[in-house]
Amino acid sequence: MATYVNDGLTLHYEVIGSGEPILCVHGATGAGMHEWSKLAAGLSDSFQLVLPDLRSHGMSEHRPGAVGIEYVIDDLLALVDELDLGRPHVMGFSFGAEVALDLELTHPGTCRSLVLLSPGLGDPKSSVPTRERLVATWPNSLRRLHADTHGDDHWLEVMLELCQRAAARPKADLAQIATIRCPVLLVAGSEDDPRRIRQAQVMEEHHERSQMVLVDGATHAVHKSHPEEVARIIRSLLGQRTAGAPSETG
Repeated sequence: MATYVNDGLTLHYEVIGSGEPILCVHGATGAGMHEWSKLAAGLSDSFQLVLPDLRSHGMSEHRPGAVGIEYVIDDLLALVDELDLGRPHVMGFSFGAEVALDLELTHPGTCRSLVLLSPGLGDPKSSVPTRERLVATWPNSLRRLHADTHGDDHWLEVMLELCQRAAARPKADLAQIATIRCPVLLVAGSEDDPRRIRQAQVMEEHHERSQMVLVDGATHAVHKSHPEEVARIIRSLLGQRTAGAPSETG
């Protein structure tokens, strides 16, 4: 893995493949390769996938109280500059989809396109889990990802901070989403939380360059359970939808 430094933290990333860059933003308590390795196999012959471990995740360093979306966005902008990616496609899963969307909303013109897998619920207050629910239900595979670098209970520290921040976030601003100039691909599993599916549909309705695809039989981690199908969707729609994308960010 390669590293770069931002905000005084050493942050890790990997690069797979060649072609137009896709900056890949993993979900909460995920990590770059853990999240994207299956999907990368179907994309790396045509795209360069940049897979960071977000701050406080995987092998990247942690600072308590500085885990939220605004900090992650600053790190991603630094990585774009570090690797001279220009205007990359930006793909995110779940929490990472929220990051990717906020990246383009707060820094318009950064993204050549957005690929949002299992995007957020639009009203974070409706779904913030308690500590007890996290301890009872959070997947062991995600808990273990950070143990060697940060300790066995690190995942819970990160999730509690992210949940606290999520509860304070406003609902999705659909009028602002409508102003996004780049194409947006929304992908969700048919068996995911119905609120997530509906939110993706609402986003599609409010953004004229959005397209939603529902993958039959898939649950939340649609890119892991159906990587070949999701790769085909991304390859097809990125090629079609970016052809008319504005070349200037104004």
